[in-house]
Amino acid sequence: MMGNKHEMMGSWRWWCTLILFNLLIITPEVVKPVVAVAGVPLNTNSRWIVNQDGLRVKLACVNWVSHLDAVVAEGLSKQPVDVISKGIKSMGFNCVRLTWPILLVTNDSLSSLTVRQSFQNLGLLDSVAGVQANNPSIIDLTLIQAFQVSIRFGKQLN
Repeated sequence: MMGNKHEMMGSWRWWCTLILFNLLIITPEVVKPVVAVAGVPLNTNSRWIVNQDGLRVKLACVNWVSHLDAVVAEGLSKQPVDVISKGIKSMGFNCVRLTWPILLVTNDSLSSLTVRQSFQNLGLLDSVAGVQANNPSIIDLTLIQAFQVSIRFGKQLN
């Protein structure tokens, strides 16, 4: 029998988080390190991505989910954001595809909602406690501000 929407989403979040942390723990032996992208900003030259010196750049990206119901980057209730970004970099990734939570621009009621309120509205009280313990600086930020924090830490890959 299927559970209610919040139970199913909680299960979905759990699986997404599990996949991300498996990537953080298991993949270092599998992924070959990629040289950091130097010479940002990047541009294109024909079909190639190049740095400011015109040298081709190879991107090795990982997805970081942030578009689910809570509209917060996944895993922030489990580890500090700097630990997550350093873990991604240590595995050889040099870019993050942070999925865009479209709800932030299509749902006006989310504009002033904080991370704490988002989790509380979904009944995810353990996540509130986890974010407060691991990323206390974002717990009372608005959702868009928390998204911007995730972007800043993603930029630290170089």
